[in-house]
Amino acid sequence: MTNREIAAILFNISTILSTQNGNPYRIRAYRQAARNLLRARHSVAERVAAGQPLGLPRLGKSLTAKISTLAQKDALPFYEALCDELPAEERGLIRLNVRGLGPTIAARIHKDLGETDPSSLRRAVATGRLQRVWGVGPKRTAAILDAIGGSELRQERLPL
Repeated sequence: MTNREIAAILFNISTILSTQNGNPYRIRAYRQAARNLLRARHSVAERVAAGQPLGLPRLGKSLTAKISTLAQKDALPFYEALCDELPAEERGLIRLNVRGLGPTIAARIHKDLGETDPSSLRRAVATGRLQRVWGVGPKRTAAILDAIGGSELRQERLPL
């Protein structure tokens, strides 16, 4: 995984924890670790593979272990458990792995559209309802369509 992908997961974890009224210091630690990952000039995954320290400032043991697990296995059981606590529709949107589509926008899409299965999303794109959701523009709509396999609809409808 790249530093950007790991940071996106850490930002998602902090967002989910904040919606659950989690410990503010823990939330801040995840956000700060994500910011430090984005600033890093080295690949954390390469350092983990070589057995070197991560090279990120102010990380606790738990967060260091989680970042190392993400870098090695491309998955984190803690993140999966947090996602399992979300409503099924939001969980499905987050697992599309669309860049910029985290828990907040997934919740907005679910609130505004209701159903979020692939066929409903394709209909929402065709009718223009998806782009009316705050935070979802043409680029994010195109990324969602690519993730659910609606690229043929993208070529017909979306001017990019």
